[in-house]
Amino acid sequence: MTLVRDKLVTDNLDIECKIDDVPFSYITGLSYKHIVDAARVVKIRIGGIEPIANLHIGSEVILKAGRGETTHNLDFIGIVTQINPSFTESEITAVDYITHLQSSEIVNYKEQDLIGKDLYYLAADACNYKNIDTSQLLEGSGIKATRDMGLSGFQSRRRFIKKCFDFLTPINKTDEYSEAVALQWRYGIRRNNVMDFWLEDHKNFKSEPILTITENNNTLTGPGIVSDINSTQMINSATYLSSVNTDVFATASDEDSIERHGVYGKLYTSTSERLDRLEELAYTTILLHKEPTVTYNIMMNNGEYIMLGDYIKVKVSTHDKGILLPVVQLSHVITDRVESIITVGTPELSITEYISSSLD
Repeated sequence: MTLVRDKLVTDNLDIECKIDDVPFSYITGLSYKHIVDAARVVKIRIGGIEPIANLHIGSEVILKAGRGETTHNLDFIGIVTQINPSFTESEITAVDYITHLQSSEIVNYKEQDLIGKDLYYLAADACNYKNIDTSQLLEGSGIKATRDMGLSGFQSRRRFIKKCFDFLTPINKTDEYSEAVALQWRYGIRRNNVMDFWLEDHKNFKSEPILTITENNNTLTGPGIVSDINSTQMINSATYLSSVNTDVFATASDEDSIERHGVYGKLYTSTSERLDRLEELAYTTILLHKEPTVTYNIMMNNGEYIMLGDYIKVKVSTHDKGILLPVVQLSHVITDRVESIITVGTPELSITEYISSSLD
């Protein structure tokens, strides 16, 4: 069935939509929000109430949005999760297929099926569910599942995937970096129903930005570049204690960070009794969290060509030489123009994560 091309939003962006295989017009506005390691959320505004009369929770949405045949990062496949009818303007909220992983049947992940397997492929296998395309997940990480990771047990697919990604943090000490670094794997459906895993490697000397942005860039809108530097996720002294044998523990500290920022210590427990494993966990934690969280929100026009995982170099008064950071969140509002907020740096903690970290 041919999709209906809708120009009600903007003449500069082609919009095509069908819901439950029915061409869908009357679109007056779109908004997208996407954060790393989470589902992409799309809100569709429609003139009046009649067009949504036959929609229901779970209706399938296929949305094509882009410029010409090349820039189509806004293409989306998902399901309706909320309907807000109104006689003047109604709104539909749709979420991509990662929502299926969150609400999946509970799976019993057995230890004997996990130990020694690559975490990348374990997570990829868990993502292979409800029409999620995992055909591109071929890279592997080289990080093997171990008993102390606590991956086994009854849980949703999303919970299992999160556990895998918590340990997908390889350490690199090569001459491609100024110092030893712990890298972070991320996941998300960045277009249509295709699941992507990517490695945040912005500290690599060879990494290049898709965009260099300065405070006087003519694509900026409103306040332009808004920075946030804070200590909410900072840990420069980590202790890992064996929950099996409390006489076994390891502490890693970064003295340079402590001297500059003060002590930010945290205690963790692990089922491992191996001192070398506890030392590895503590060292990785310090490499990931020894510096303050740096985030920039870039408010700009026409940023829909930027994807999660892209690198942007930000040049501001505090970093006049520029700092290269990964894109961790995207927000687009599309009416008669495209207004984007591109967040680079470190993703903010969820409310649950923030409360948990505050209580530790």
